[in-house]
Amino acid sequence: MPIECKIARMAGLSTEPVAIVWTDEKPAGTIELKPGLWNCVMRLYAKVADEGRIAVFSRETVGCAGAAMGLGFGRPFEEHIARTEEGFCCFLSNGIDAAASREEYAAIAERVPDLHHKKMLRDGERLMKNPAVVRRFLENLPLYDVKEKYIVMKPLSSIQEGEMVRSVVFLADADQISALSILANYHTGRIRDGIIVAAGAAGCQAMGVCTYAESGSETPRAVIGLTDIMAREAVRKQLGKDKLTFSVPFSLYREMEANVHGSFLEKDEWKELS
Repeated sequence: MPIECKIARMAGLSTEPVAIVWTDEKPAGTIELKPGLWNCVMRLYAKVADEGRIAVFSRETVGCAGAAMGLGFGRPFEEHIARTEEGFCCFLSNGIDAAASREEYAAIAERVPDLHHKKMLRDGERLMKNPAVVRRFLENLPLYDVKEKYIVMKPLSSIQEGEMVRSVVFLADADQISALSILANYHTGRIRDGIIVAAGAAGCQAMGVCTYAESGSETPRAVIGLTDIMAREAVRKQLGKDKLTFSVPFSLYREMEANVHGSFLEKDEWKELS
């Protein structure tokens, strides 16, 4: 039986929540990147959220090393254009200027055929101040290396009995983020520590490993994502410029869903705002 999400209906979301599932079974009728082809996972997420498609990812079709880290396929630095963890740390920060060996780093950049990525590798993305900050980021980023063959993004309503839902991802504007935040803390009374803003994390990392890590907690938190400017650029054409993701482990989703009835979402104040 399809899952009806009362939260989405009452909060006035324009897209259906997306479930992230680990599985050894590849669903039929999916969209998937070609092996070895670089692309942003968030573009496929946008199609799932906006069009109701089902996207599937494997270690061979995850699109980039950052996405592998984000969805739970380990940390394959050798698949990144910078080739090593040290190179990755330079890439996210100040590029060749931070390299321990400028000659070795320049040689890696020269082997990249794509001029856009060659320039990005040389200049660095400048998302963190220096490689030391990136290393600290990696220490804080949850590490998963799932045993299942596939990680699937699908509309929540299409979840089947027995599927392992690791994350439920809402796409929301500012008003809706406020409603989801209140609902996530509705049964806890927490104010300061019930929500994480995944600042610095890639869009896929926020809804993936950062949210997975909350599932093991007695007091799981929600994760606000799509704070990644690269991901925002990737999805803007399809999803617009005013949205963030709000992802929760399945246990917290069920708690929130159970609390819709009797909550502020049924009150005129929210209805007037929405």
